Amino acid sequence: MDLAQFRKALEEMPIPTLLSEIPAIQNAMVHLLRSNQEIRDFDPDGADPELTQAVQENMEVLQRQDKRIDMAIDVIRERINDAAAKEVADTVATFRERYLAPPTHEQSSQNDQNDNDEEQGVFL
Repeated sequence: MDLAQFRKALEEMPIPTLLSEIPAIQNAMVHLLRSNQEIRDFDPDGADPELTQAVQENMEVLQRQDKRIDMAIDVIRERINDAAAKEVADTVATFRERYLAPPTHEQSSQNDQNDNDEEQGVFL
């Protein structure tokens, strides 16, 4: 579905469905991000061209999904009000910071520590 069709669908769907659209898109995005990470873990050097292409295609889908989120926020603003759109936009900003922002050195160090903790496990 192209963006024009998607916008038309957003404008016609019931308000509760409209409000659930962004979390549904975010859920799909998390799955794509997880898939990309699993592919990178499996092929860290990018030696397999098919896997590299799959990651690239997933990144393109993620960009399109992110545009859909912005469009949904705009439609929420138009159909409900600015306050609702701001509230949704704030949660989207948090999502983007957590999942879409490039990791900082501190986050990378924390992830490395978490990986080490998981590898060591807890023994009782």
